[in-house]
Amino acid sequence: MRCLATLALSLALTLTAAAGQDAAGGSLSIRIAEPLQKALAASYGSEEALVLQQAVSDGVARATRRARLDTRPQPRTEVLLSDARPSHPTRHQQSQNPGIDPVHSMSLGGATLSAVLRDADGRELERVSVEHYANSFAEASASLDAWADARLTIDRFADRLVQAYRRQLH
Repeated sequence: MRCLATLALSLALTLTAAAGQDAAGGSLSIRIAEPLQKALAASYGSEEALVLQQAVSDGVARATRRARLDTRPQPRTEVLLSDARPSHPTRHQQSQNPGIDPVHSMSLGGATLSAVLRDADGRELERVSVEHYANSFAEASASLDAWADARLTIDRFADRLVQAYRRQLH
């Protein structure tokens, strides 16, 4: 019963947007598309939704800090994570199949993200999107993190988001 309650809570958190104020007072909301939510629940583990949302939030924060835009006002940013594929088995996959080797079992991972930047009145200012998946194991991330290739895509996305923020400042 406790496991079921934990799963229900995790799924509820997955279905809600992760929203927060960034350091510059703008808002960043991160939604996970329904097909990805279903894939997470069925294959990767519902708790991975929070891992991915945090990766997006952290990636955007790092990119704005690096660009020294973390103290400048940002437009409201609505991010949609449409797809993500792990590079290594997630904890859920490992628990479902203990024979999976978390180090040597690899997949070609990546992600698809998009964002809409809005002004204070809710008008759309700009759209940003990035989609990238490793094409070969030689191109894949060397990290053992389950979401290594997705995190590389998230970092690319965050860099493009910062470019859009800069355009909005001028």
